[in-house]
Amino acid sequence: MENNQTMRKWSDLYKLNVTVPSEGITLGQVEDFFFKEESNSIYALCVRTHLYGDLSLPVTGILAVEKDRVTIRNANMLTKALPPLVRGQQLISRQVVNGKENVLGTIKDVVIAVEPPSVMHVQGFEMLHGSSTRSFGAAGVANFNNETNTIVVYDHTAKKLH
Repeated sequence: MENNQTMRKWSDLYKLNVTVPSEGITLGQVEDFFFKEESNSIYALCVRTHLYGDLSLPVTGILAVEKDRVTIRNANMLTKALPPLVRGQQLISRQVVNGKENVLGTIKDVVIAVEPPSVMHVQGFEMLHGSSTRSFGAAGVANFNNETNTIVVYDHTAKKLH
């Protein structure tokens, strides 16, 4: 899974400036994302601001995810209410296991579909498997086990990752 206009690695989105081009201002930087595990959809970005700390930016308020910034219409798109959803940063370093709980590797990065921004979603994952990196799509995830802090993949996905 490579970076292109429509898919970006989380590591490339992290710390991007959030700007309002019409006003020529930068409001903060992307710090994290909130996603719904059952649909892999990203609900909002967490934006760290100097004045107000962490604020939520619903994806419906994003105009574009550009190479070097995230653009929004105005500062009113940011809200103080942080959604009670899983944060994307919680996925990094999670172990990937098969249905028998055999460890297959560790999550290195998350691949996000950013076009159109209003329906951003987790597209896939990069996993460290020994000394190599393997990729698998979000459709290969059976569930996110928050108790054991693992990502369980379907057997057919596990076979491809060996």
